[in-house]
Amino acid sequence: MSQSGARQRMFEESDRPDVALITNHGYAGVEIPIGGAPDTGGQIVYVNTLARTLAESGYRVTIFARGGFPYFESETLRDEPEYLGDYARYIFVPGGGDRFIRKEDIAAVLDEEVDWLDAFVCKEASARGCPSWAVYEFVNTHYWDAGVIGMRLVERWRNDVAASMATDLLTGAISPEQLDRVLADRHRMALGEAPAYHLGAILLDSVVCGTGVPPVAQNCGADVSPVVRSLPQRIREAASRWVKAAWQARDADAETIASAVEDALSKATDRTAPAVHPAIAAEAMGQAILARCSWRAEQLERELRDADRHVWTPHSLGELKDENFRDRPADVRRDLKFCERRNHERVICHRTRAFAATSAEIAERLRTHYRVSADRVFYFPPCVDGKVFRQHTADEQQAAYQYLADISGIPIETLQAAKIVFETSRMDHTKRKDLLLRAFARAASETADAYLFIGGGPENDLFKTLTAERDARPELRGRAFLTGFIPEEHIGPLFSIADVFASASEMEGFGMSVSQAAAAGAAVVSSDLVPFAVQYVPNDALIVPAGDEDGFAGAILRLLEDDEDRVRRAARLAEKVQALDWTIQTSAFIEFLREQGIVSAEERTQA
Repeated sequence: MSQSGARQRMFEESDRPDVALITNHGYAGVEIPIGGAPDTGGQIVYVNTLARTLAESGYRVTIFARGGFPYFESETLRDEPEYLGDYARYIFVPGGGDRFIRKEDIAAVLDEEVDWLDAFVCKEASARGCPSWAVYEFVNTHYWDAGVIGMRLVERWRNDVAASMATDLLTGAISPEQLDRVLADRHRMALGEAPAYHLGAILLDSVVCGTGVPPVAQNCGADVSPVVRSLPQRIREAASRWVKAAWQARDADAETIASAVEDALSKATDRTAPAVHPAIAAEAMGQAILARCSWRAEQLERELRDADRHVWTPHSLGELKDENFRDRPADVRRDLKFCERRNHERVICHRTRAFAATSAEIAERLRTHYRVSADRVFYFPPCVDGKVFRQHTADEQQAAYQYLADISGIPIETLQAAKIVFETSRMDHTKRKDLLLRAFARAASETADAYLFIGGGPENDLFKTLTAERDARPELRGRAFLTGFIPEEHIGPLFSIADVFASASEMEGFGMSVSQAAAAGAAVVSSDLVPFAVQYVPNDALIVPAGDEDGFAGAILRLLEDDEDRVRRAARLAEKVQALDWTIQTSAFIEFLREQGIVSAEERTQA
């Protein structure tokens, strides 16, 4: 049996509790082209590492990501499960066709993904004999697009809960065909959003009205007088039908229910147009029925809450990104669709129980701009995978040095004796790799034994522009290199090789690459828009105002020339970043969800 097959069997035969993570955009998967693909970088590293840590803590983890399009720089479609380990897997969700879609445009395909994902979870639930919402102890979504998917899944699961209630309470009071239509149309009706209203509306609609009035759930039309005149008759007949059919209310008085509905109508008469009276009647009748079946009403409320196990991790917010780009030209801002993104985020915040903020700024904006109370937010910054990002031995570094030698044409011995300045991230204008080239050019003119390696792809127009700029500067020839996509096996050792890690990025939710460099033992030069540097290590990293070319040149040169300062800063950075431990933070996250009532109180045994 292949390794994949063995892991699939191990996963499927496990009786561990399940957790779902959703990360929807970019090239998410087991093999991540870090810095080498559009919309793919730190967030996917975060999700994968969180999944592995949850698996180590005793959970079985499924990561859902958009699929149906090819892997990066491949013809193979992303449609088969992948396994991060024995207890963590990727499931690729189709939707939007067979082409990559950038995150700013992905809203158009989310409905398709929700349909597929709902059917997938329903099948899992059927096999286990449980409702869909009970398959996963919690669903943790990442970024706004996955947040919308998680929110929509909860809406559907609440519709299922409300449909079960309606079936229980209306059996015998309406025809089997009408019950079938309720079940079939539960999502279109948004049954879980207004269960009492729909309960009353369905019952009222089942009454055949002699005046030919259309059902209450439909548009009443311009001539509302027949509706008003017929309502008392319809209310009493509907109440009588339900009382006769519902054994739960065998002692109930239909007149009492009808009076409650008419009382609600009477209170609304002076302030509401007659055309909306049927909606008021429907809501009042549903509430009156639930009041007669208090046990079922309590169960409904409990199950509607239990069906919402969604936790949102934004990673960034449109409000913050909009602020970072406030001075940019309109054509740049327009392409980032900040208004659309803010609206999605606002709805997610309104309809989600718990949140994880990866930076203090995100936690603050959730509170100030989206009215999320502080007690519902867990601070969960990107942690560092100590197995990968650490100080590697000379033997472990050898293959990475060979990789740099092959790219640069510089002998390994020369590189090992020199000082290495390193940066890697996706090939995007916001990372300001152009500024790093210019800053290093000025530093290189004053020091002879330093080399700059900039990682990241794809080899797009920006890559070509950076290559041309580098080639046009004599001081960078043979001193600065663009690596393109870096193979995963070299990532950890390359961070360890770096004497200085420099990030001029102007658009970061946290700055995972900077924290990873700190854990690997590199000194850091960072822009003041990298939250990790500013919040965690402001006295140990050299922090430069974003866009300040002179400042970056001076900071890089300072660390290259002052060995004692560089080594001292690197040691302090490595010590402080130890607080960002995945196992400790994940355990605290689960405890937070337990306190929120989202996961069960049962403790998990670490695997």
